Amino acid sequence: MRNSLVLFLFCVQIVCAQQYSFRQYTTAEGLPNNAIRVLFVDSRGLLWVGTENGLSKMENGSFRSFFESDGLAFNSCWAIGEDYLNQMWFGSYGGGLTLFDGKSFQVFNSQNGLIDDRIRQLYAYQDKMLVGTENGISIIHIEERRIESVPETQRDEGTNYTSGFFEAGERLFYTTYRHGLYEILFSESGTEVKKIHDHKPIYAIGHFDQKVYTSNKGHVDLFDVENFISAQPEPISFGQSVVWSYLKGPEETVFAASWGIYRQDGGLFVLSGSRFAPFERHLGLKAKNFISGTFDSLTKTLYLGSNDRGMYSIKLDERILFEGERNSEVKGFSGKDELGAILYSDGISLLEASKFLSSSDFKQAQTRFLRNLPFPIPNHEDDFFELDYDTHAEDVVFYQIHKIAGLYWVNTNIGIFGLAASGEFKLYLPVHTYVIGSSPEDKLISSNPYGGMRIYDDPGNFKFRYFSPKDPQTPTQLAGIVHSDSASYFVSVFSGLYDLRVDSGLRSFLHEKIWTENKFKSVHLGQDGLLYMGAEFGDLYILDLNEGFEIVDKVPKSQLIGNGIVFIETYGDAVLIGTEVGLNIYSKGTVRFFDKEQGLGAGLITSGKVIGEVLYVGYDMGYYKIQLPELLEEKEYEFTFDVNELMVNNSLYGEEKILWFSYEAEKILLKNREKTISIDFKPVGHPYPQKLRYRYRLTPEDTWSAEFSESKITLASLSYGEYQLEIETLDLHSGKRSATVLLDFSIASPVYFRWWFLLGVFLLLALVTYTAFRWRLQQVRRQAVIREKIVQTKLEALRSQMNPHFIFNAVNSIQYYILGNQGDEALDFLGKFSKLMRNTLENSVRPQVRLSREVDYLSNYVELENKRVNNKVNFKMEIPVEIDPDNLYIPSMLVQPFVENVFVHAFEPGQTDPQLIISFSVPDEGMIYCAVWDNGKGIQAKKKESIYKSRGMDLVRERLALLPGYKEESIRVISVENKGTEIIIRIPCFFK
Repeated sequence: MRNSLVLFLFCVQIVCAQQYSFRQYTTAEGLPNNAIRVLFVDSRGLLWVGTENGLSKMENGSFRSFFESDGLAFNSCWAIGEDYLNQMWFGSYGGGLTLFDGKSFQVFNSQNGLIDDRIRQLYAYQDKMLVGTENGISIIHIEERRIESVPETQRDEGTNYTSGFFEAGERLFYTTYRHGLYEILFSESGTEVKKIHDHKPIYAIGHFDQKVYTSNKGHVDLFDVENFISAQPEPISFGQSVVWSYLKGPEETVFAASWGIYRQDGGLFVLSGSRFAPFERHLGLKAKNFISGTFDSLTKTLYLGSNDRGMYSIKLDERILFEGERNSEVKGFSGKDELGAILYSDGISLLEASKFLSSSDFKQAQTRFLRNLPFPIPNHEDDFFELDYDTHAEDVVFYQIHKIAGLYWVNTNIGIFGLAASGEFKLYLPVHTYVIGSSPEDKLISSNPYGGMRIYDDPGNFKFRYFSPKDPQTPTQLAGIVHSDSASYFVSVFSGLYDLRVDSGLRSFLHEKIWTENKFKSVHLGQDGLLYMGAEFGDLYILDLNEGFEIVDKVPKSQLIGNGIVFIETYGDAVLIGTEVGLNIYSKGTVRFFDKEQGLGAGLITSGKVIGEVLYVGYDMGYYKIQLPELLEEKEYEFTFDVNELMVNNSLYGEEKILWFSYEAEKILLKNREKTISIDFKPVGHPYPQKLRYRYRLTPEDTWSAEFSESKITLASLSYGEYQLEIETLDLHSGKRSATVLLDFSIASPVYFRWWFLLGVFLLLALVTYTAFRWRLQQVRRQAVIREKIVQTKLEALRSQMNPHFIFNAVNSIQYYILGNQGDEALDFLGKFSKLMRNTLENSVRPQVRLSREVDYLSNYVELENKRVNNKVNFKMEIPVEIDPDNLYIPSMLVQPFVENVFVHAFEPGQTDPQLIISFSVPDEGMIYCAVWDNGKGIQAKKKESIYKSRGMDLVRERLALLPGYKEESIRVISVENKGTEIIIRIPCFFK
């Protein structure tokens, strides 16, 4: 296998257009600097990139950089190594050595024993890390983290830098720039070195099996190992430039990354024996100054570092090779068992004749044919698509290529040309058409988008069968033509599918109502006899038309990557579907996808065709050859997931649990307030991480989320409970699905759900209930006392209103009317008196009465009292219009005692024009003010004090005190001697 690969790498120079795909990374993609001093792939699959200004880690296509501020000894990183504990060591040029154990950095430099801070080489040997510097070597004892320097290794400054370490059997050696080869000897007394020979110069060294390569100025020196470690080595010198890094590639292939320093003769080379062959011309690389490199065997990727253009990655995958014969768009391929011709946007390449015919050649051929046409030039009136004979060569447009009846037929905007494999133009049809094809009889078919279709029985004499567009069965606006042994099939952009069978005429499936799907962009007839059709909006239909009409399968656009189908091909049971962004492979209900990550191009796909076991994929710049048996071989990669960043409530969580950029915790325990989680995760062990699509669920009972491609999940406003974040992965490379648990975590329940909190709440409720019961009991008792007091005050009020003196005077008045033979007056007075008594008794048992009832009661009382004094008192009752007395309620029997006082005390016997006014107002919400005013003699100073102590007022005040809103000023007395008195009562009220 090794010999076959090396042979292939050298033979590929013969067909110099074949290229591996590559990608360039610079500071624009995230590198800290474009001078790449060292490259190293560690045991975890991480690519470490040492630059002149910082260290980077590349994982899954993304960079993370480290600097002195992160803990590096110095930003200029020239050497990288990994020890037996899988710890990483980074050698700087000028600042010493840095150890990274997965969590933190530790610096070793000349201040703590390092022989020189300018480090050139690192080499892991057993439990030691060997440090080769600009002048001398040091040995790091890893477990003890102890530095042992070897002073005798220091020699002339500037010519003694360590250029490499290697092992031969059980012996250990190191090489220097201009002081030759030394053996390193370990003993209990210390480390010694022994000089072997003085071969020089040695810029770098490569040791592979039994061969040693050393870099000389302008060539490579090759030795057998035993020869090189002898006292008189005899090299075989060959090659060019200065090699700075020797790389072991796939199947023991050896690459050399070189930079000529003062000469532009560097680049990438392949070493085989004493042969030194340039490799970069097969890659299209322009760089000539490679100074570092490494090979990732998992992804078959070669990484190269330049001194000013960043890093290059080259996919060494023989299944996919780029052909860069011409930097122009590939329109189509032709061939059956082998590729015979390639149609480009600027001409056709005929491989058998090794000839390229440009648009100028086609224009010249048109001119020659037009001079000697054996038939009249067709015109637009005869339903031929318009053709401009004055089109210049640079304006020629190529559409398609088909091999029909032994000729390559190419349709262009200046006509249809028939070419022999030798490159000779055999036939020319002055017909402009976008789409051509052939019939089962291998006859040329052309289509006018609007003017029907022609099948040429004798194209040399322009003899054809014409199918008019007036016939609804005639295909129009065609996108493609294919044929089987018995029928031709046509797909249209607007009118669906047609067929033409040998034993019948044309048939439109849309017109015949067989199938209503009407918009197609591509078509392919498989070897299985099935018809594969790409719809305009991306769906793929698979039809069986051998016996009737059957839709065998449909692949919806949602399963395919890309917006539209460019081509459809088949190989075995695989359907190859080219979209503008990559290759979809459909087989047994599963879709796989290939693009630039697996080695295809980064441009737009324009065409594709299977020839033999090779799929040719055309791009806007060149084409790719894909070996289908190897590509279709199903391979599942075992990979896992790591959580590399966990944000909780927008803050980094558990930084102390991160080891080697991943969380080590088995389960995350979160507090109840920590309800928003953002998880960055990464696939580990998959060579094509960008082909992974994810969906997740939080519990086995949940439904899966929608699919997404970014390896990040944000969970917001989670409730408390146990969670098991499960990820289902769709691997587009293999088409397989798998599920794994990404993270176990729990969110604590709220405090009010904890047992101790519930117990406390229960005890508190019990205490509150007991306290409330005691308080309510006291309230009931207090209210009982109040009710008893209210009853007593009402009885006293009743007794005060049923004043014996008033009753005696009323009875005397009735007697007076009777004795005076004033029977009507007596009866009237008696009726009013009895009504007053009845109202008094009724109101005494009602806590509240309507204001209108209280007003009637007071009016009745005033009328009786006034009648006794011959109606001398002018009485007025004032109620504002904004007060509705029928809906306003007040406590009963509060005003009458004050009205009674007016008649008893206010007026002298001889007072002229006595007046009494009772008025109501509502200045405050929930309160009504009642004012009792008279213009009597007023209250004398000595009597003023006694009125506050009168029993009637005390009873009213006691009743008001039992009602809400009581204040000291709820009863106010305003009196001026000889001018009258006004008493204002503030009474609670409400509406019903």
